[in-house]
Amino acid sequence: MEKYMAVPASDGLAFGPVCRVRRSMSGMGRAVLNPRQEEAAYRSALARAQQNLDQLIAKASADEKAIFQAQQVMMADEGLQNEVLAYIHAGAGAAAAVERAAGIFAGRIRALDDDYLRERACDVLDACYRIVDVLDGPQAQLPPLTSPSILAAEELYPTDILSIDRRMILGLVMGAGSANAHASIIARTMGIPAVVLAGQEFLDVCDGKIAALNGSTGDLCLEPDEATKARFAHSIRLARRRTLSEERLRYAACVTRDGTEFELYANCSTAEDVRAAIEADAHGIGLLLSEYLVRPGENDSEEAQYQFYTACLAAAKGKPVTISTYGGNGPEGALETNPALGLRGVRYSLAHPQWFQTQLAALLRAGVQGNLRIVLPMVSTSDDIERALEMLHAAKASLRKRRVPFSENVPVGVMIETPAAALGARELARKSAFFHISTTNLAQYAHAADRSSATAQEYYPHFSPAVHRMVSMTVEAAAEARIPVCVCCESAARPELAEVYLRLGVRQLSMAYGSLLGIKEYLMGISL
Repeated sequence: MEKYMAVPASDGLAFGPVCRVRRSMSGMGRAVLNPRQEEAAYRSALARAQQNLDQLIAKASADEKAIFQAQQVMMADEGLQNEVLAYIHAGAGAAAAVERAAGIFAGRIRALDDDYLRERACDVLDACYRIVDVLDGPQAQLPPLTSPSILAAEELYPTDILSIDRRMILGLVMGAGSANAHASIIARTMGIPAVVLAGQEFLDVCDGKIAALNGSTGDLCLEPDEATKARFAHSIRLARRRTLSEERLRYAACVTRDGTEFELYANCSTAEDVRAAIEADAHGIGLLLSEYLVRPGENDSEEAQYQFYTACLAAAKGKPVTISTYGGNGPEGALETNPALGLRGVRYSLAHPQWFQTQLAALLRAGVQGNLRIVLPMVSTSDDIERALEMLHAAKASLRKRRVPFSENVPVGVMIETPAAALGARELARKSAFFHISTTNLAQYAHAADRSSATAQEYYPHFSPAVHRMVSMTVEAAAEARIPVCVCCESAARPELAEVYLRLGVRQLSMAYGSLLGIKEYLMGISL
C-alpha cells in the first residue's frame, strides 16, 4: 500500500479503480486553408462556442452558471482574440492557433502573484477547448469509462466533469489544481469526492490501480491493504445509509405522529435560491423579498422587474411563490431618527405611487407565467390594504389599456408584523387572501427592542409569550375568515418554536431551505 497526502477539495469517500487522464494539444494532421478562410472559421467557431455556453447557462446551477459566464468573458477577451488572429495570419490553422494562444495566456496567468487569478488559468484552457471542439469536432479528451472510476489528471476542467455521466465518477484526484478552482467547485456541487495537489509521483503510477481517497481529509492511497479496504467500505456504507435516509425523509409526507398535516416553504432572494428550494422539496416559496434585486432607482424598470419575477416563477416549477412588495427603507428613511418606525414596506410604496404601480404591473404580468401570490409588508390598518388594492386595480387598468397580458386573479395577502396588525387581524382578514406572520418583527415592535441594536439585545426575546399570544389571535382570525396563515421568518427554523407555532394552530412554516429537512424530521416526531 502506497500512501499520499493531498489537499481536500470536495468532501466524501471514494474507493475504486483509477483512470488516468492524459491531455494533449498537438494541432497535427489538420489541413490548413488560407488565412482569410481560417479566420472566418475561427470567428464562426467562436460564435458557436458562445452559443453552446448560452445553452448551458440556461439550465445550469448558480455555481455552474457563474463558471460558464466567466468562460464567455474569456472567449471574448480582445487580447486572446488578437493573439489567435496573429498566429492565423502567420500561417497557422485556426485550431492550432487557438491552442497555442490558450497555452500562452494560461502560462501568463499562472505566473501571476494573485492566487485567485492563477486558478483561472484552467478556465482559459477549458474555454478555448470549446472553440477547438467546434473546429475539429469533439475530441476524445477523456478515455471512455466502462465502469465507475476515480479520475486522475494533472488538472481537470469543468467541461471534463460535466461531460461524463455522474454515475461513472467515483472521485477526482488532481496532481495540481486548487480547492477553489472551478473544477473543485463543480465537484462539491455534484457531491463528488475530490482532492488536489496530489503530486506528479501519484499520477505517474496510479493508472489502473485501486485507490482510496478521503475528500474531507486529503488522505489518498494506492492498492490499499485489507484493513484500509474494510474501513473505507464500512464508512461508504454508512454515508450511503445517511443519504438514503435523507432521501426518504425528503419525500415523506409532512405529518406529525398524531396525524396533523403541515407544510414547509422556503424563504428566498433569487431564482437560484428558488431552484434549490424546490429541489429540497419545499411546498413552495413562502417569501421572496423583492428588494434584494429590485430597488427604486436601481434595475427598477417594469421590464427588469418582470424578467426577475418570471425567472423566479419558472424556477418554482408551478409551486406557489409569494413575493413581497418593496419592504426596505426608501431614501427618506435614511434621514429619519428611527427608520424602523418610518416609511417601510407598504408605507413606502403608498408614498411613491408611480413606483408602486410599476412594481405591481411587473408582478401582474409575471403572474401569467406561474403560481404567484403578492404579500404587503408592514401593514398596520385596513386602510393600508384598501389603498394598496386601489393601486393594484389602477395597475390592471393600465395594462388593459396597453393591451399587455397579465393575471387577473393574483391573491394578495398581508404580512402581520406589527402589534396593530395582530390586534386588528379580524378586520384585516376580511380584505386579505392569506396571512403571513413575521414573529421577528412582532417581537421587535412588541418589546420596543431594535433587533439590530447590540445594546438592546437583552430586551429582544427569542421566546416571547406576548408574541405567541399575537400569533394565536392571528390564527383565530384567519380561521374565521377561512384563509391560510404562514409563519415565515428565521424563528420557524428553530425546532422548539416550530412546535409552538403548530400547537397554536399554524400549519404553514417558511424558512431557509437548508433548514427544511431538520425541521421536518423534528415535527414528524412530535404529537400535538
